[in-house]
Amino acid sequence: MVHILKSGLALVGEGEATGEMAEAFAEIKRALQIPFVPNSMRTLANSPAAFKIYWAFLRASLEHSSLPQSLQSIILYAIAERRDCEYCSSWNELSCRTLGIDEQTLAGVVEDLGNVSPERLQAILQFAIKASLYPKELSAEDYQRLREEGLSDEEIVEIVFMAAVAAMNDTLADALKIDVDPQVTRMLAHSR
Repeated sequence: MVHILKSGLALVGEGEATGEMAEAFAEIKRALQIPFVPNSMRTLANSPAAFKIYWAFLRASLEHSSLPQSLQSIILYAIAERRDCEYCSSWNELSCRTLGIDEQTLAGVVEDLGNVSPERLQAILQFAIKASLYPKELSAEDYQRLREEGLSDEEIVEIVFMAAVAAMNDTLADALKIDVDPQVTRMLAHSR
């Protein structure tokens, strides 16, 4: 059965994918260590060019970032929550939970960043959210606060990069009207 999104786009089924697309779907499952191809990738597969560009970008991000995966996930989660992207928020919450981020921290990300500890993480999340939502408002003091928390210039650039990735992911999910994967909904229900 073909699943049609609110955008009118169909989710490309795993069984429908052939050739390079079938190989890419298999690679996605291996790289993300999940037994299904996410709806985001199945939607992007409507355009082989967009799919290839996005997958190459995502794969490179996973392979080359020097930031811990848990920090990447919580940055993406915090921004998805602020941008009200249900799809990205669900995926990134699940990623955070899978990586062992505790309930108190997750609640602080959603309800009050002032309750997130340690202060280093709080500063990173505040900076990343500002970089994603209000990049022109970043001041020298914002960068200095991160440096005072011991972050290197390399880490600061990667945090800005993650903020931009979050904005792109949220835009893709919301503009393409991608439904949250049922598997993600089930896994979140079990982990809460």
